[in-house]
Amino acid sequence: MKAMILAAGLGTRLRPITERYAKPAVPFLNIPLLYYSLSLMEQAGKIDGLVLNTHHHPEQIEALASRLKDFDVAFSNEPGTPLGSGGGIWKARKLLEGGGSFVVANGDEVILPHNPKIMREFLTKHEKSGALATILVMKHPLVGTQFGGVWADNDGRVRGFGKDGSKFGTDVTGYHYIGLLLLSDRVFNYLPAGESNILYDALATGIANHEKVEVLVDSFTWFETGNPKDFLHATDEALDLLAHGKGEDAKCLREICERYWTEKMDLKVDGASRLLISKKARIHETASLRGFAVISDGATIGRNAQVENAVVLPGAAALEAAIVRHEIKF
Repeated sequence: MKAMILAAGLGTRLRPITERYAKPAVPFLNIPLLYYSLSLMEQAGKIDGLVLNTHHHPEQIEALASRLKDFDVAFSNEPGTPLGSGGGIWKARKLLEGGGSFVVANGDEVILPHNPKIMREFLTKHEKSGALATILVMKHPLVGTQFGGVWADNDGRVRGFGKDGSKFGTDVTGYHYIGLLLLSDRVFNYLPAGESNILYDALATGIANHEKVEVLVDSFTWFETGNPKDFLHATDEALDLLAHGKGEDAKCLREICERYWTEKMDLKVDGASRLLISKKARIHETASLRGFAVISDGATIGRNAQVENAVVLPGAAALEAAIVRHEIKF
C-alpha cells in the first residue's frame, strides 16, 4: 500500500512556534507530530512507499524521514505556495498512482484509537466497497458549530462537507474528520491542477458525479494541537493518559513513545504534578517544576527558574530566575 503524509502546511495557528518549526516537526511529548500520523497509518498494513510533501522548513521533514529506515520515502516539494490537501496529492500523483488505492494522513495530528483493529477494518471496508474514498471519522460535539463536518446518511454514505449539514438532508449526521482517508486512484479524475482541498473540491465533485464516498465511524482519543493554548491542554491530557491510562489509547501512546524517544525520558508523577523530563535536559537543583511540564532533549532550566504548566522544546532555555508558565518555550 502506498501512503502520503501531508506535511507542507504553514501551521499558522501555532505561530510563533511554527516560524521555527515545520508543523509536523513540532515535538509533542518530545516526539515530532509526524510520527504519530505514521504510527496510525502503519496499523492498516505494510506501507510499500511513503510520500511526504514539503514546503515550510523542508529540511526538517527530510531529517525526520532520514530516521525511517524501514520505509522507501519520496518527497514532493511545493516551492511556491503550499497547494493544500488536494493540490499536494495532485502534485504527487506520479508517486501515488498504480496501486489501486492509497492512504493519506495529515502530518500534524495526534490520534489514538480505542479499537486495536480499526485500521485493518478501515482498509477492508474500503477494498470491499470500491468507493472513491473512505474517510475515518469520530463523533464530536463541536461538529457543525466550531468544526466543519463530514455529513453522512444512516448507511455511512457521505452527502457533503461543511458546518451546515441541513443542506444535505434531514437524515444526515455530522462527524469529525480525524485527518485520515483511503483514496482510489480515480480521485485524480476529480483533482484540479494547483491548489485545492481534498474534501471540499475533489471528493465533493466526485459525490456530485455519483461516486461513492463513505465514512467509517469509531472512537478515538484526539488531541487538538493547532494553537498554543490547545497544544498545552493536549499536553496535560496526554501526560495524564501516559501516567494513568489503561485503555487501548494509552497502550498506543506508550508504544509510540517507546519507539520514537531518541533519549530516555523520565515520567514523574506526584499528586497533581506530571513531569516528563529528558535525560539530556540540564536542570539546576534550585529550579522549580510544578503542575505539568515537558522538558525536552537539550533543554536548560537554570538556577531558581520556575516552570509550571509548560513545555520547553528541544534546545530551549529558561535561564536564571526565569518564569515559564502556561507557555511553550522554544
